[in-house]
Amino acid sequence: MNTLTVQETTNLMHSYGIKCDRANVEQWLDEGKLKGKISKETYMIEEEDVYNFLDFYRWEGTAYERGIDDKTKISRLLDEIKYLKQQVDELEEENTKLMSQLDILPY
Repeated sequence: MNTLTVQETTNLMHSYGIKCDRANVEQWLDEGKLKGKISKETYMIEEEDVYNFLDFYRWEGTAYERGIDDKTKISRLLDEIKYLKQQVDELEEENTKLMSQLDILPY
């Protein structure tokens, strides 16, 4: 695997849709969320460590986050179900409104 600079790491994260800047990457390195080594007063990050971080970041705060207990997982799943039901209700309302505007009878 390649070794990346902070800027290269930032660019790689952008390519995966992560909105961040150099300061975010440096903060994650300082916090230990992203692994890196200091070489000549600058961080060097293994590409594999960036991919591991991306996997962690993708699931952080969800029911699929590694290391959470079952109670937390269930609570997050119930919150997600509630949110999805709300989205379904809003979409059904919008669908009804659009069908009315187009004089289409509901099915």
